[in-house]
Amino acid sequence: MCKEGQVQEAYNLAKADLAAIPTDVWKQRAVGWALYYMIKADSEVGDYAKLLEHIDELKSLDQLTIANDSMIFDNVQFQIANFIKNHIFLTDIEASSKLSTLFSKLKDYEFKSSKGHSFLLQTILKFENWSEMPNFFDWWNLDNLTTEDYTPYINQKGQKIMTLAERAFIANSKALLRLNDLGRIEEFLPKMDNLMNNHKEMMYPGYFYGKLLLALGSNSDEALKVIIPFARKKATEFWVWQLLSDVLTNDEDKQLACLLRAIHCLTQETFLGKVHIKLANLYIKRGLLNSARFHIDAVTRCYASQGWRLPNEIACWIHQPWLNSTTPDGKDPIDYKSITDAILCDGAEECIAVVTYVDQNSHKAFIVYGKEKRAVQKFRFKVHTGKTLKLYYITDNEGRMKVLNSTTIHLPSDLDYAKFVEGNIDKREDKEFAFLKSGSISCFVSPNIVRKYGLKNGDKVKSLIVYDYDQKKEAWNWVCVNVKK
Repeated sequence: MCKEGQVQEAYNLAKADLAAIPTDVWKQRAVGWALYYMIKADSEVGDYAKLLEHIDELKSLDQLTIANDSMIFDNVQFQIANFIKNHIFLTDIEASSKLSTLFSKLKDYEFKSSKGHSFLLQTILKFENWSEMPNFFDWWNLDNLTTEDYTPYINQKGQKIMTLAERAFIANSKALLRLNDLGRIEEFLPKMDNLMNNHKEMMYPGYFYGKLLLALGSNSDEALKVIIPFARKKATEFWVWQLLSDVLTNDEDKQLACLLRAIHCLTQETFLGKVHIKLANLYIKRGLLNSARFHIDAVTRCYASQGWRLPNEIACWIHQPWLNSTTPDGKDPIDYKSITDAILCDGAEECIAVVTYVDQNSHKAFIVYGKEKRAVQKFRFKVHTGKTLKLYYITDNEGRMKVLNSTTIHLPSDLDYAKFVEGNIDKREDKEFAFLKSGSISCFVSPNIVRKYGLKNGDKVKSLIVYDYDQKKEAWNWVCVNVKK
């Protein structure tokens, strides 16, 4: 009868049957289905009062459960979402109270993944300032996101729209940041981390992950302690540097350096609008109007190509008299790379390392970086045997060195594991190797060094020697690294 449009008649019959046997589950189901069609009609016409009345009556049917009657409840959930989409607007002063009331009707039920459940999430996301948003996310459960929710789609204008999953995680992050509930933030972080690891194509979750980390620190120093280890792993991502610029607002040079590094990351220009605006603002404060113009133009071009409305700051600047008298200058006024590398090295260990051997096939360098300390590293730049480096590094859970930054230096004179010495070559005619005698030190000279420098017995040489590990003898000994006659 309901499908034929006779909803009221079906409802009256079902109610009469239920009155005779109030606890019969089948009689309650008949009423439940009739109520669903009434709720559907309420949703279509936007009758909020009747919608609540019929939802309450459905909830009073105590024999119905979401486990056994999921079709009824899933369909009702879809209609509630449809009502929110079409009849609750951001401009409605009662929007928050209406959402809270509807949520109070739903939160007694635990829904599983479905189109209706995802549709409800989609309709709620636009109300980002709704005070119960954190509670809604806890109830909705982001584990219920479907494969389709993680799939981007293209709109009629050919624009790629952010997935529902990404929007949901961002909205949850924003809600927790507004609430500033540190316990809930800590609980949510592993979910964000998992999202980033499994969906590297998503750009913004990482930024909000950092914002959540920042919220856990009570001041900038504490925030940096939390964020920097994460930033070291994600140093090629623009949002890491954007986030660090938000932390370092008390140091304008560092803030500027972070923003410059952000725009030099290999990132789509469409993601960099806020970074360009912050840079333009800093340059204007410094009187570097040509530099500011460069970043203003970058935003203008990008937004125009996407058909987006210009941000308010840009719209204001392009009407300023000074703009037309400037020439865009894209040169970086500071050495942002050195400054930002130093930020990453904050709290890291330091050492002086000497390269003792370079594998030409793998390009891995063998280094000695302390008394009886050696490691194998693959540097991002070319190194050679005998090169001396200052390293900033951290060690992982297994004790392995991870180099964060390095610079070439002259060998200090006070090291107890590497030094320059002068002495004489002691080589037998029947041997390819030799020894360097310098005072009490007898230093092994490998056949490669002997051949490379054409060493002969009695040669007086100056040599860089390093206290290195001899695998054959299983002992630490002085080894000749290079020679100068």
